[in-house]
Amino acid sequence: MKIYENARFYTMQQEGDFVQNVLVQNGVIQGLDVDPDEYLDAKRIDLEGKTVFPGFVDSHIHLLWYGQALARLNLSETTSKREALGLIRRRVAELEDAAWLFVEGYDENKWSDEATIITRWDLDEVSQNHPILVRRIDYHSVSVNSALIDVAQLVPQEVQGGEMVLDESGVFTGILRDNATYLATDRFPVPTNEEISAWLKLAVRDLWQKGVTGAHSEDLHYFNGFMGTLQAFRDTLSEDFPFRAQLLIHNAEFDVFERSNERFMDGDSFVELDSMKIFYDGTVGSRTAYMSAGYKNSPDEHGLKIQTDEEFESLVKRARKVGLPVAIHILGDAAFRDVIRMLKKYPPKAGQHDRMIHTPWLTDELIEEAKGMPLLFDIQPQFLSSDLPWALDVLGENYPKRAFAWKTLLESGFSLAGGSDAPIEIPNPLYGIHAAVMRTANSDLTGTRYFEAEALSVYEAISLYTTGSASASYKPNSRGKIAPGFAADFTVLETDPFKTKKENLRLIKVAKTIVDDQIVYSNSSLL
Repeated sequence: MKIYENARFYTMQQEGDFVQNVLVQNGVIQGLDVDPDEYLDAKRIDLEGKTVFPGFVDSHIHLLWYGQALARLNLSETTSKREALGLIRRRVAELEDAAWLFVEGYDENKWSDEATIITRWDLDEVSQNHPILVRRIDYHSVSVNSALIDVAQLVPQEVQGGEMVLDESGVFTGILRDNATYLATDRFPVPTNEEISAWLKLAVRDLWQKGVTGAHSEDLHYFNGFMGTLQAFRDTLSEDFPFRAQLLIHNAEFDVFERSNERFMDGDSFVELDSMKIFYDGTVGSRTAYMSAGYKNSPDEHGLKIQTDEEFESLVKRARKVGLPVAIHILGDAAFRDVIRMLKKYPPKAGQHDRMIHTPWLTDELIEEAKGMPLLFDIQPQFLSSDLPWALDVLGENYPKRAFAWKTLLESGFSLAGGSDAPIEIPNPLYGIHAAVMRTANSDLTGTRYFEAEALSVYEAISLYTTGSASASYKPNSRGKIAPGFAADFTVLETDPFKTKKENLRLIKVAKTIVDDQIVYSNSSLL
């Protein structure tokens, strides 16, 4: 038995509610504001005047991709194309002859010299001997060099839900989008469970430093298949390495899921299974988000749908047949329109909700049409800071006007959960909270506030990562609050976000992270 004390514990039961200490036993909160003299056998943990919240949970992340991104050459911080290609060239120089190279994370919108997607010819200048693949930060586009094209025998072809990009002469540029990316990525060796576990531990240790105690992730397709990857999670996450993972089931793995003995929300307190994950469209950055008004100077270019209408309907019906909700990647307003109309036709079981992932581009009419549906919006506030203003320029003046409409969605009665979509964004909940409140771009964090009427309060923004994520987990009565009977997961902050200037929210440091009543991270620089 322990008493965590000398801190302000915000319970998240209602705005402004806090207590002075918390009694914990066997990983579960037993009491609040207890008299320590009545628990003389309890170990007392002094939190030195810090601020404590229920453990922050990232409701949308790719844990293994994030671990890979930490382990691999990552270009997310590069500010020019020249710098990015120089880093690749330097890494190639360290490789054995003809060794393959997988590079992560570039974003051409950050480049000052040439804001263009990497092509085969860019990479051929780096090496014509080493097969090279570079994945764009949104994971919806990859670029490969001629050496990889040759060894993988990539030839131009039609790809359902994807594209092999050709130039004006019909020559393959080395750029593959959405489903076509697998033609290249699947040629890399299948990782062992030991490698998967190492990536997972790397990701979790980093997340602990950011105050994250759990995450909802979609990893069960890209590594060692459904069963192999699930087993790696179960072998890694436990009381000995505590982190709470809720795993979506990629629709491509549904045959395996149906043959298994696994069930919805089946597992233990560290690894559980969630909804069927479906990608409906792409991204604005790759010009594959399905937009009703098209793109700037290309009104007839509407993006793409990953599945045909018939395939999408079949997937929803399969999920409903086995009692599963669905979690759907949606970027464009046209995609949202088509999705909600299909879900009205095939609603989930009573008590379940379907997860609308991303949905940055909506309209008043679409939100009104969705009202009353059992939907939870799985949002990534940092996308606003990263994507604006360049996304507005890509879409043009006919962009859907209810953009990143978080306040409207809350006021319309929907639950919202917050995530990062790491490794696309840095999985720091304080960055997401700042973005939800301030609504400024990373290029000018104290400047223009975009669609300011949709800004959340600090309490609402923190709720995205506490009570919101708990609702997404179907655990509103056991996680996401500091209350008796709830999990002893805590995020301890150096500064009280309710008492700091809003523009400084992203500067707040994590002092400690506690999962299952275990201190898994202490910031030594704050001691």
